[in-house]
Amino acid sequence: MSTKSDTIVPSKEQRFDFFFYGTLCVPAVLTRVLGHKCEGLTFQDALLPNYTRHRVKGETYPAIVDKDTTNRLLSKSDVLTSEEVNTRGTLVRGLTYADVNALDLFEGTEYSRTCLPVQALTSPSTINRLPEALANPTSRVRLDNLEAEKAVKSAQGTDVGVITPGTAVAKFVDAVDNEQDSSVEGGVDVGMTNAWTYIWSDPIERLEPGIWRFEEFIEAKASLWNHLPSDWFSDVDRQRVLQEELAVAESRTQTSPSSASDADGDESTVEGKVVEGFPDFGHDMLKYWGFRDGYVNMNHGSYGSAPKPVTEYMHKMSEEIEGNPDFFMRRTWAGLLDKVREEAADLIGAQTEEVVVVPNTTHGINNILTNLDWADGDIIVNYSTTYGAVAQTLKYLADRHPNIRLETIDIHFPTSHASIVQATEDLFEKYNEVAIPNYTGQSKPNGKKPNERVRLVVVDAIASMPGVIYPWERIVGVCKKYGVISLVDAAHAIGQVEVDVKKADCDYWVANCHKWLLSHRGGAVMYVPTRNQHLIRTTFPTSAGYESSRYPTEGGRPWSWIPQYQWNGTIDWTPFFSITKAFEFRRSIGGEERIRKYNHSLAVEGGKRVAKLWGTQIMENPDGELTAAMVNVEMPHISVPDDLADAALQEIYIQDGLFQANCYAAPYRHNGKWWTRFSTQVWNDLSDFEYIAKALDKICLDVKAGKYKKQDLDGNELKVAAQGLPTTEDQ
Repeated sequence: MSTKSDTIVPSKEQRFDFFFYGTLCVPAVLTRVLGHKCEGLTFQDALLPNYTRHRVKGETYPAIVDKDTTNRLLSKSDVLTSEEVNTRGTLVRGLTYADVNALDLFEGTEYSRTCLPVQALTSPSTINRLPEALANPTSRVRLDNLEAEKAVKSAQGTDVGVITPGTAVAKFVDAVDNEQDSSVEGGVDVGMTNAWTYIWSDPIERLEPGIWRFEEFIEAKASLWNHLPSDWFSDVDRQRVLQEELAVAESRTQTSPSSASDADGDESTVEGKVVEGFPDFGHDMLKYWGFRDGYVNMNHGSYGSAPKPVTEYMHKMSEEIEGNPDFFMRRTWAGLLDKVREEAADLIGAQTEEVVVVPNTTHGINNILTNLDWADGDIIVNYSTTYGAVAQTLKYLADRHPNIRLETIDIHFPTSHASIVQATEDLFEKYNEVAIPNYTGQSKPNGKKPNERVRLVVVDAIASMPGVIYPWERIVGVCKKYGVISLVDAAHAIGQVEVDVKKADCDYWVANCHKWLLSHRGGAVMYVPTRNQHLIRTTFPTSAGYESSRYPTEGGRPWSWIPQYQWNGTIDWTPFFSITKAFEFRRSIGGEERIRKYNHSLAVEGGKRVAKLWGTQIMENPDGELTAAMVNVEMPHISVPDDLADAALQEIYIQDGLFQANCYAAPYRHNGKWWTRFSTQVWNDLSDFEYIAKALDKICLDVKAGKYKKQDLDGNELKVAAQGLPTTEDQ
């Protein structure tokens, strides 16, 4: 269900008004949909100006469309009366957010929920004191043309008379945006008011061209009021059952232990939105980014999005370079690169001499892995959620060295950090003895069998898909115990969570700066502690700074680690230099702690809101260990695809649907289900979660209906999509 007006914000206290023009005019049907007796609601006879009712072809239910669509449906010769261009129905006031959710499900994906001005014709009545005309729509008195015209004359500003679609319909003004609400003395609530209603959003070719007049609609529906097909209510019933289950197992939709009062996603618990002396976080921050109008970006985690001050600095730096390339390349760049290393090292708790800048995390990890000397019997360990390119690199190493092998630990989220640590230790213990540290405090692996030992593990700080925190510091501790090398893929860590590499004491650590640190893509920092630098003999590719012991350079230049990364081929340096500007920008908007707190708390509350809307679960454990600034929510309606080709078709359809809705959050499969990863950043607020959730709900219903199988794709498109999918479902 999409919305074209203000988003409804969930609140236990807030109440909403709706205008119903079809089956929901009948209180018995409304009661069935809402799942309660409608006590506390009020009902009024009402008109919706400038909208016409039409029958959906081949169906027994109506749709309404605005005047422009009416013009396209009708021929120029058709003559309409005033009543016919004003849809009659029932105004219901006092609905809760849970009621709205049930109504959205009942109406389905053919309609869009929109807030419009409505003319109330009678005073409000409660469910227990309804007049016959509201209790039984078949008895409602027909308004003649003059009465209908008078009822909305103040709203429309037109003369009484007969009209044609090509002329007079166009003269009716848009629904009274500037009209003041009116009511009669004594508090009888009659007059113009704003209410939500459901307008047709599917192709108009599905509608009968002729107006379905109110009395004709009533006569056609009279025999059906109490005999509606049971499958009309299936989605509502399914949601209600799920919500009852969630009430029993509340931890499924909460990322940390909390009271039921914030299960819907509470904006008041989002931290750091307003801090004195700094710009407010949320949509006010969009002015610092160059997104197209209306684009809702909740996929910052994939490619990053640099703010304007950073991109402007890059462009300015590029102009400076082009002004005198020789001077810059021979005199200027080294100092700027050192500044980047200093600031990055300070943020992660390292020494400047232990940090270099590389193009991206995949590059850095490849650099480390291809430098290490492998021995027969070495076992490399990774996890089923290891990033695709890194997992493939490990396979390449095993292919190149036939006497080493790869073992993958299967992890199915949501799960606890303790279970991940235990699974890791169980595997290490299977092959390795407990290591004995040498005089430096470091240790080497000692296999239980002569030619078999776990040599290295690649562990994510925060995995990509799913976007969850790994207990990497604890796993580093297990590595120490068994003499295993720890290589941390921290692509998502810097800028998203607090990091102290010295405290963790990992062997290698690489992180992208263009994701969460807000620099321009691409650029990453690679941490290699001094004790391990002699093992990383060369860069990738090898630079002029490399020094060979067999073939020494003239002058006796000693081998050194840092100089090799200063120049290993001509590149565009400006993305690297933008890291310094990113640090400056982050300080100007409140600093690291404020950014981290806002993004994390927004992800937590946004995830709750999406799970509530979808009736599904958040990928989180009872201790709230998995969510940083990316929250993962199970997608509704979709079943497991038949095979990789079917999965590729589904993924293409979901992505295209998001592009059409001018938004994006990352869909993926894990543990036999489809999930969406929502990445939060300082320009987002809770309404962004709602917008994408509603877009995806419609897309998922289309997938459920099999529409994705009707895509017009050539074989190459499908092949490319399938090649981009994980090699196993759990990846």
